[in-house]
Amino acid sequence: MSRGLVGKNKSSRAEVITVSGGKGGVGKTFFSVNFAIELSRRGYKVLIFDGDINLSNVNILLHIYDLSNFGEFINGEVPLDEVILKGVGGVDVIYAGEDIDFLLNIDEETIDKISEGIEVLEEKYDFIIVDTQAGINRFNINLITGADRVIMIANQEITSLVDLYRIIKVISTQKSGLTYGIVINRVSKADVAAMIYQKITDTILRFKIRSNLNFLGFILDEPKRVLESIQKQIPFVILHENNPVSECFKIIVNNFLRNRRQKRSVSFLSMLLGKG
Repeated sequence: MSRGLVGKNKSSRAEVITVSGGKGGVGKTFFSVNFAIELSRRGYKVLIFDGDINLSNVNILLHIYDLSNFGEFINGEVPLDEVILKGVGGVDVIYAGEDIDFLLNIDEETIDKISEGIEVLEEKYDFIIVDTQAGINRFNINLITGADRVIMIANQEITSLVDLYRIIKVISTQKSGLTYGIVINRVSKADVAAMIYQKITDTILRFKIRSNLNFLGFILDEPKRVLESIQKQIPFVILHENNPVSECFKIIVNNFLRNRRQKRSVSFLSMLLGKG
């Protein structure tokens, strides 16, 4: 086995949080960015790994114009520090994008070359938040089954819920017993979020899907202010700090931090490649 894939159980290793959902448009990136900023406000060092090969917009929400290529690091053209982008709110970003396909097919020699940089990256941060692409594919499965924790974003649209069930069911055939933190996005009030979460829980139980759910919270629907945040390229929790939506993120982070988990014994690179 490549030396870069040998796990080291270091206490300084970052906790990796995969943010996913069954379909596009449920608010994964909006959540990832504002969640990351709220963690940063608590004094944690946070990196977002943008793994959306099709529709990346983390850079837009964090007011980043430079799109340094992760592939340049993989190819040995630049050190890892040069592909880490600085966003507002004290959050760093690595954009993987279309380089993901190449990453999945690199040989052992290349893995060895980049492993050291990845290990240094893990020691530098408290949390690495992985913003995934929509759907079920090999890379997303790697990210979900290999992460320390998984957060699933859903809303009340029937297509969102059906796709959420589907992805949890597929993942359960790969790795049973995972716990998914559930966040219900774009709801009018808490009662609606509770009803949707109960519906998700009932379906998981009814179809005997071997997974566990943990309700992290909900995000109120504020379409006009969300659009304003996107247009101004200022994350919502910064632009509207005292808005109820920002309070929702504070509650979600509080719930998240109450449930710290044992960290992986394998490296972030092993997780990306599905070799953990």
